[in-house]
Amino acid sequence: MEWAKRARDAYLAIGEEYEATRRRPLPVADLADFGWKALDVGSGRGAQPKYLEHEHRFVVHCDLDRRLTPGGDSVECEATMLPFRDGAFDVAYLVAVIHHMPRGAAATALREAKRVARYVAATVWAPRKWRGREVAQGAWEMPWGAKAVRTYYQYTLQDLAELAPAPPLALGAMRRGRQLNFFIVL
Repeated sequence: MEWAKRARDAYLAIGEEYEATRRRPLPVADLADFGWKALDVGSGRGAQPKYLEHEHRFVVHCDLDRRLTPGGDSVECEATMLPFRDGAFDVAYLVAVIHHMPRGAAATALREAKRVARYVAATVWAPRKWRGREVAQGAWEMPWGAKAVRTYYQYTLQDLAELAPAPPLALGAMRRGRQLNFFIVL
């Protein structure tokens, strides 16, 4: 799971600087009435965790390192091996998470999220033009100054549907500021 180590190390290196750029959450809870128990996979500490806590009565945040979570009810874990019982949550969110995973890991993460939650809402970044350096087909390295390099995997809506462990309930696009994001709801 080299991809997970790279993602963890990059976000630990850029932490507060990155979080300062994430002041507006992606309104994924507005996609449906998912219930009151939520799992926030790859939570980070920006605006998204606060938004989910506002939208749900009970939220557990998890990320690759406790220092990447907002605190409170949080767990250190990896998205492809969630340490929760089957059906523990009404919804699992993977907001801007699976685009850091190669295809096999992304499929496993969606399957794990569906195992622990009745619904899954996942998003991936979908820029019109990718910046950085393409290191393999659909895999991009994007530097954060001299502090870190983040790896992104390019996914289309069709890719998301193919990765899904169940037929999508919804598939589409949403914006956060000028950034386009694709989403899937399972």
